[in-house]
Amino acid sequence: MRKNLLRIFTVVTLISLTWPVQISLANPNEIQLEIESIDTPTVQVQGSNGERGAALARLADGRLLLGGGASGLNLYLYDLNGGTQTLLGRAGSPSERINDSRFAITDIAVLRKSANTLQLVISYPRYDRAKECVSVVLYSYTADIGIKPSLKRGKLWFKSKPCVPISAVQHASGRIATIDKKSLYLTVGDLGYTEIGNRTKRADLGSVFKISANKVVKISSGHRNAQGILRIGKHLYISEHGPRGGDELNLIETGGDYGWPFVTYGEPYSSGDYVKPTNTGTHEGYKKPLYYWVPSVAPTELIQLPADKSWGPWSSYIVMGTLREEALIFIEMLDRRQIGKVVKVDVGERIRDLDLSIGGSIIATTDSGKLLVINLAG
Repeated sequence: MRKNLLRIFTVVTLISLTWPVQISLANPNEIQLEIESIDTPTVQVQGSNGERGAALARLADGRLLLGGGASGLNLYLYDLNGGTQTLLGRAGSPSERINDSRFAITDIAVLRKSANTLQLVISYPRYDRAKECVSVVLYSYTADIGIKPSLKRGKLWFKSKPCVPISAVQHASGRIATIDKKSLYLTVGDLGYTEIGNRTKRADLGSVFKISANKVVKISSGHRNAQGILRIGKHLYISEHGPRGGDELNLIETGGDYGWPFVTYGEPYSSGDYVKPTNTGTHEGYKKPLYYWVPSVAPTELIQLPADKSWGPWSSYIVMGTLREEALIFIEMLDRRQIGKVVKVDVGERIRDLDLSIGGSIIATTDSGKLLVINLAG
């Protein structure tokens, strides 16, 4: 694996003054990052529509699980120390996808580990070849990471309804935040469903769920495409894409409706898009985001930096990946719903997934097929 080391100094700072608000202020050189770049081309998802970075999860021993590869559904074990990579198996069959980079593992979560055995859950958008439609699914898996690596699929924990026509595969979401060894939260996007504005027909789409092996409970609704999720204590946060802006950071409240597609701070794409939001530039009548971005930054995963000296004054900040901006966004939480400083740091890569190393480094996967190890410079 080829490694490169670079330092990033240029930033833009965004400061929240009221709730919610979106305002910007240039303030260069506030955060300085040191980034180690590792080429991992075999875990990059490729398709007729372009490339996508791997899904990511860290094990307690520091090794990484990476989901993607040529099939989109391969699961790899990667050792940062030695740069070694092992194929564990495939999360689904070739018949469950088409040649499209969006048909890939979306997220991976480790529920339990004993010796060389992992109990996992993995989410991905699954193609129903007979009906030519797409659902978001969540399966349990058993992985052997010992001498004879393997991956065995177990029980189907969740399958979204309705199954949406193949032309609308976008906005699958599928992000996971574990609660304990038996339960988790899962985001489900609107899948580009043309009738997402019909609350009855949309069923599971555009929602956040609490899920265990035998129980599924809808927590919130009205979400477009939540590609980031983070649990801090009892509080759950998601980041989601709006249309042409209106990207949001939301605190999830049980039973809350977050407004899509009835309200958004973004704007319609065109008259030919799958749905036209009812009211733009507003969130009146619905749960408001803690923070929003106009124009769009295209947010992805959320993590929280450790509360120690490794990140200096940025300790405990939330960090959000982005696609369009090719940046990390550092977000200060003054309390569970009050935002302080919001700082954008350009890294020159579309960030697909994030996690933390044992030592507190940010680990990121990129759509260009790289693995980034990011620390505070100095």
